[in-house]
Amino acid sequence: MSPQELAEAINAYVWKHYDRLVNLDRSYISKLELGKHHWPNAQYRAALRSILPAPDDASLGFYPRQRSQPQRPSGDHHGAEHEERTGSVASAAGNSSKALRAAERTIESIDLSDSPWTPDRIHELAGFIASGGELGPQTAREVSQAWRTTQPPQILELRSGRRIGQRLADLVIERTETLRRMDDFLGGADMHDLVRQELTTTLTMIDDASYTEPIGRQILASVGELAQLAGWVADDAGLRQQAERYYLAGVSAAHAARDEPLAANLLSTLSYQYANIGDPREAVLLATTAANGVPPHTTGTTRALLMERVAWANARLGDARATERALGAVDDLFTETKYAEPEPNFTYWLTRDEIAVMAGRCYVQLQRPEPAITLLTGAVDRYDDSHQRETSLYLSYLAEAHLQAKDVEASVTVALRALEAAMGVASARSSGRINHLLHLLAPSKTNERVREFSEALLASRPHAWPT
Repeated sequence: MSPQELAEAINAYVWKHYDRLVNLDRSYISKLELGKHHWPNAQYRAALRSILPAPDDASLGFYPRQRSQPQRPSGDHHGAEHEERTGSVASAAGNSSKALRAAERTIESIDLSDSPWTPDRIHELAGFIASGGELGPQTAREVSQAWRTTQPPQILELRSGRRIGQRLADLVIERTETLRRMDDFLGGADMHDLVRQELTTTLTMIDDASYTEPIGRQILASVGELAQLAGWVADDAGLRQQAERYYLAGVSAAHAARDEPLAANLLSTLSYQYANIGDPREAVLLATTAANGVPPHTTGTTRALLMERVAWANARLGDARATERALGAVDDLFTETKYAEPEPNFTYWLTRDEIAVMAGRCYVQLQRPEPAITLLTGAVDRYDDSHQRETSLYLSYLAEAHLQAKDVEASVTVALRALEAAMGVASARSSGRINHLLHLLAPSKTNERVREFSEALLASRPHAWPT
């Protein structure tokens, strides 16, 4: 429902059940979403519970405000040093919270309807992933369902107080990593609400809570990680403007956490979005800024990831020489002796095959099909088919490379595989690439195989792909 539709539904409910004529409009709903309005009265809350539907007021996101801190016994052995944030971290947390709240202007109420799933069950699955267990498509869907229907454990834990300790900080980090792994199997249209809910929950948790400086930096870094993931899945759901707001707000949180590699990754990911759908010159500037802005101790894998975005932005710009230089740097950085510093979580997916795929995509962009076919064929053959979005994307570039090499038959054969993979995931990136292939194949529309691809694509339209 749009805000206006929801407002009109409330008007109708109040008229029917209370014989009262009201004329709410979309601005009232927007104020509720932004927390700029008083609590709705009993009639409006009853209407919202009925329309949405929701079992109680808390399910709508209306929580009693608890601004005062609980009194502590004078002999509390934890001491003030364990409770108070430093001025700089407190200020950074407040500013980052405001920035992210501004970025979340379309946040909807969290669905907390009854479910057999429990926070402990989500925590158990998160621990399974953190311990190195494999997360497959079915498990990802199960965790996705749990996330949608279970009250976040962060909120449950804070109801007895407003102090964030190490256990709660670790829980936020663990849940962020679980969501990141789920994104390997689910498309942006399925993931966006989940990540947005987690980001909102984490912001609610840190609002007015007390924590030490190290805990504060961990939490803010998690906010930055969640903002990066929110931007990624929003872009994959076709919500490009929202994605940009997430990325920029995440940069603010990462800087507040003094995590420059994370801030660079956020800027770099935004450059990737600009390269795909915006001005490639802006993308080159952002990607280069991110790659040059990390401190010397940044790991080789992190810097290789940042240079991949530099290569892609330059390929989209059509600068072959700069692209080649960046790809060479990626190879050198990835093979560097690992630093003692651990790799950031956001680099977990970067492998030799992923580097080959990016090089192949760059060569497709530069109209050099021979190296592109060699690189993409080898990497795709080794790729896990359960990662349907990436499988579809990478096959689409291989199909385009075959078409550049004037091999229409091979192109259509690969394009059909890409289409089959795309039908299994709600991804605007995948559907956009499939439509791009159809456009590229249009000059050969009399070819029997091309007609086969066109008909298969037409038959897949009812799957309601994102646009």
